[in-house]
Amino acid sequence: MDRDDGLTPHDWLTQRAAAQVLHEDLGIHPERTAPARRRADRPAAGTSLACFHRRDRVDAFVEAQRSRPPIPVPDRNLVIVRVGNGRVRFGSTEQHQLDRLSEGWRMSSTWRVLCRAVLDVGAHPVGFLVTLGGYVVSGADILGAEWMGNDIEGADHDSVSPLLTRFDLRPPGEWYEAWRGRLLPTSAGGAALRVWPLGWPAPWDRAQRSLG
Repeated sequence: MDRDDGLTPHDWLTQRAAAQVLHEDLGIHPERTAPARRRADRPAAGTSLACFHRRDRVDAFVEAQRSRPPIPVPDRNLVIVRVGNGRVRFGSTEQHQLDRLSEGWRMSSTWRVLCRAVLDVGAHPVGFLVTLGGYVVSGADILGAEWMGNDIEGADHDSVSPLLTRFDLRPPGEWYEAWRGRLLPTSAGGAALRVWPLGWPAPWDRAQRSLG
């Protein structure tokens, strides 16, 4: 292992140990800590398949995250989606990015109606938050939500899942600045889309509710 001068083996954490620290202290699922570990400390190459992180840098990262203001209380309904590296294209134009993120999500017709109805009554549009490894990396206003089968001739719920949804997304308003770059609690598995209705507890603070 390539060690910095003066550091001992105790001053290093394996990837697994660093993941456990981030899970226990920040609520990131151990299987989804890679982005946070990279932000905390670029791993030093080991002599085996394992890599190592400096313990002091991981601890400093945890402390910095804990010292940030609490996660905002939403002023609108939110849809929070989880993506992998392939779904996000950093450096693309904002609208091009949103177009890539607009379809293929699983949402019930009830929530689709909500996305449209809030605009009809003059309320805030539903907010759309995109997370990668727990970090909010993009956001949008939802101006519409439709069943994807509407655009396919002869489609029915047997040929196209009734949950498959396409959003009409536009760049977010000022509300998004409070969420940009925030670290949200994550889990492994489960739905890639979670709804946070206005006035409800956060999705990670309540029992999973059916989206059907």
